[in-house]
Amino acid sequence: MLRGFLIALVCAATAGPSRVNADASRYDVLVSAGHEGRPASCAAFPARPCNLGAAGERTWTPLVAERVTADLRARGLRVLREPADFTGTYDVAAAVFIHFDGARPACTSGASIGYHRSAERAVAAQWRARYRRLFPFRFMPDDFTAGLRDYYAFKQVRARAALVLELGEITCPAQRAWLAPHLRDVADTIAAFLARIVVAPGKTFAVTRKHSGQQTNSKEFS
Repeated sequence: MLRGFLIALVCAATAGPSRVNADASRYDVLVSAGHEGRPASCAAFPARPCNLGAAGERTWTPLVAERVTADLRARGLRVLREPADFTGTYDVAAAVFIHFDGARPACTSGASIGYHRSAERAVAAQWRARYRRLFPFRFMPDDFTAGLRDYYAFKQVRARAALVLELGEITCPAQRAWLAPHLRDVADTIAAFLARIVVAPGKTFAVTRKHSGQQTNSKEFS
C-alpha cells in the first residue's frame, strides 16, 4: 500500500500544471521551513536532491517558521506556510526560505542571504543590517554558494523579494549555543522585517495553485 501511495505522489508531482483556480486563496507572504517534511516528501520530487540539512536543522526551521507565520497573521497579513517541498507557483509580495547552515570544518560559516535577482540586493542589505543587530557572529557574502543564488524554490514564486535566510551555522558549537535560546528573537526579527517590507495588510496577491503536500503541526519553543 505504501508503494502505491508513493507512486501516486510521484505521478502527481510530474503531471502538468493545473489550471488557474480563480477562487484560490490569496496571500501576501510565503514562509517555507527548510528541509521540513523530508525525507518523506522526497519520493514526490525525484528530480530534486533529498537534502536533509545540517543536524538539528529540520527541528529548528519549523519552529522559527511557525512563529514568523503567527506573528504576521496577527498583524493582518495573509501567510502561506510551506514545508521544504511544495507544488504550485505563487505570486506574493515576499517569500522567505528559512535555513541554518552547516559547514566542514565547523565554524567556517555563519549567517548568509540568498537571492536570484540583483534587484533584491537592497532588500537583502536591509535584512543584513537588521539581523546584525541581533546575531553576534559572522555574516558570509550574499550568494556565496550556488545553492543560495539558484535556490530551487525561487522558480515557484513570483515575488517582489524572495530570500533564503541562513540564520547561522548550527554545526559551530558557539553559534548553536547562542541560537538555541534565541530562536524566538530570531523569528520575531524576521517577522518585523517582513512586516516592514511587505505591502499594507489587505492588499493581496493571487496564487495559481495550492499544494497538496504535508501539513505541519504548530509547535511551541522549548
